[in-house]
Amino acid sequence: METTDVDKPLFLTGHSVFDQIFYLRRGMTVLLSDETFSEGRSFLRVLLKNHRSSMYELVSARFHLAESNQFSVPVESLQDLSIYVNQKRRTEKGKIFVHLYLPELLIRHSPEEVLKVMELWQKDVLNAGNIEFYLLPRNTFADFERKARAIVDAVIDIQVVKQETRFLYYFTPMRSCSPRHHLKGVQFEISDSKLLIEWEGVLVDSLPSKIVTASDIRKKIETKEKEMVLKVNNIEPDVLTVNDYVILTSLDGMPLWTVKMLYPDRWPEVEEKIIQWAVSGVLGFDEAKSEKVYESRKGLKLRNRLLLSVPTQIALYLVSLSKGFLGKRVRTVPLDAHLAVLEAMKNIVDLASAKNPEVKREAKLATRYFGELSARKTALEYVIRLEGTPYTNFRLEYAPKLVAISLKAGWGLDVNFISEEKDSWLFEIKKCHLCEDAHSNEPFCDKFVSSVVSGVLGVCLKRQVECHEITCRAMGSDKCTFRASLV
Repeated sequence: METTDVDKPLFLTGHSVFDQIFYLRRGMTVLLSDETFSEGRSFLRVLLKNHRSSMYELVSARFHLAESNQFSVPVESLQDLSIYVNQKRRTEKGKIFVHLYLPELLIRHSPEEVLKVMELWQKDVLNAGNIEFYLLPRNTFADFERKARAIVDAVIDIQVVKQETRFLYYFTPMRSCSPRHHLKGVQFEISDSKLLIEWEGVLVDSLPSKIVTASDIRKKIETKEKEMVLKVNNIEPDVLTVNDYVILTSLDGMPLWTVKMLYPDRWPEVEEKIIQWAVSGVLGFDEAKSEKVYESRKGLKLRNRLLLSVPTQIALYLVSLSKGFLGKRVRTVPLDAHLAVLEAMKNIVDLASAKNPEVKREAKLATRYFGELSARKTALEYVIRLEGTPYTNFRLEYAPKLVAISLKAGWGLDVNFISEEKDSWLFEIKKCHLCEDAHSNEPFCDKFVSSVVSGVLGVCLKRQVECHEITCRAMGSDKCTFRASLV
């Protein structure tokens, strides 16, 4: 860790992410404001757990002393308080003091007098070589807080933000921090006595062994995309959302070039995610075996143009042949088995969401992601099998035929297109067996059909397509209707 441009070296908390963001030095005072006068103390106790033997909590007499490192200070008199604290500084030099009595002090005494005491203490803290934190509930003593910020050496604000059914925690450093983080909220979470801090979009408890920049990773991807295999490093599942964890682990061991071919329509977005994970240290790269070189031809072969030009029923018949156009029999997904797996997963998710309701939403996204990924893998396999190259671009006019073939081959569904516009298609499934006997408050077949449509068209058209179910028999409609649109 480098030192800043001040004379004293940095004090390392032992949390490499925090130490990279916020610069603590001996002789420093920090105002730590929070929402309820509890988040700040919890934050410090986990952050400084490796320094508990040299960490002292100074509290008022009303506070129950439960630990040996807690000391009661007199708050009735500012003079007595100052004498006691300075005596403590002289006998406990080079320590960490956490002042937890400010609210009671400000109720008993003039804020201006308390500010004068704090200002006088600045030199005493410096001479003792201590690091001292003043904890205060934000906006409770607004005028005092505003002036105290000007006296101390640095400030950390802790905010709690409610997002749907969960609470997100952020700390915002002011002064004595890296320029990129000054006045920027940094997400954190305390889990199993570990402090997880956001680093490049991922909550981690330590920095990667080798810190790399986004530009380093981007350059590596651009120059060596066919020479790298994605490797997921050891990570705790709770440092990522359920959806991100599912996506990340599904890419483990996959050649980078294959990922690019699976997501030609969303590659910039996927690439940024890979770069983010690589910089945060949760994703690395291994050397890949030499990839087969494919021709860069984008036009379809004659026999495939013929397949897509004949009526849909004939095309479906040709695809169904064991050794027909595809050279491999297409297997329809066994629906009963698939539904049984989904039902089992639903029960697990319902159990988990009792503690964290956000899990249910994340699980829905993950289910759709897996359906789309499966469709993309199958589509890429058959594009290479039929065309001899993954670079082929299918024309937009082929989209309805591709959808009909994919849904018939994969789910045994008969599709009827109601309307076809330049950049969107409306289709229906009158006798949809996917939702037979099902009752739902939301579209039931969306996770089966829409994921396939988005995945197949993304690989074949090389353009991003969104598909959503509009009406569903499980919701009381007489048919299942979907709309697919170019993004």
